[in-house]
Amino acid sequence: MARSGLRTHFSGSVPISIAVHFVVVVMFLIIPLTATIELPDPATILPDYMRAAPLPPPPPALRVRRAEAPAPSAAPNPDVAPTSAPGAIKPEAEPPGSPVPDLGLPPRAGVPDGLGLLAGDKPVPVTPPDPPRPVAPVRVADLPVVPRKMVDVRPQYPEIARAAHVEGTIIMEAVLDTSGRVTQIRILRSVPMLDQAAVDAVRQWRYTPSLYGGHPVSVLMTITVRFTLQ
Repeated sequence: MARSGLRTHFSGSVPISIAVHFVVVVMFLIIPLTATIELPDPATILPDYMRAAPLPPPPPALRVRRAEAPAPSAAPNPDVAPTSAPGAIKPEAEPPGSPVPDLGLPPRAGVPDGLGLLAGDKPVPVTPPDPPRPVAPVRVADLPVVPRKMVDVRPQYPEIARAAHVEGTIIMEAVLDTSGRVTQIRILRSVPMLDQAAVDAVRQWRYTPSLYGGHPVSVLMTITVRFTLQ
């Protein structure tokens, strides 16, 4: 019986609670939506000109700076290049206090063509230094005068080469000392049966001494010896 009474009590209060909530929702949501709200009409015509507020005056600090600006100087600056052509050309005047120093030279004294030193009224020519003497032998093409052969010795035809009918040309590179004697020989083109006979003959040749820059020098030259059967 108690459970049935409890169910009856709850079943009667539920509809009432639903009705109360519905009324509250209607009062707060639906009624304000149905109310008539009058909005102000926007202006249809705008005026041609609108009044603007005037600009504020400049700050006091800016006024003081403009007032203290220095006025342009009327005197021209001599260091600045002129912008207009002068009416006349005036000779330049020497600045005061800077006279030209007197070097004590005669009026027409000088060094002709930039050579020589002054000794009184006459220039003294200066001799250029001698060129350095070359350490290595100088090639014949670099000499002002080619050395000339003074002693010529004909090579002896080897019998073994003659019997074998061997002919040919031997090309050697020889070094002449300062007196013109052959001191060194290097074979550039060889004929094995004829090389020694050519070297023995060339070692006896003598040449005139060679000068380079006024000094005797050793010379590097090429010598050719040809063997031909007759």
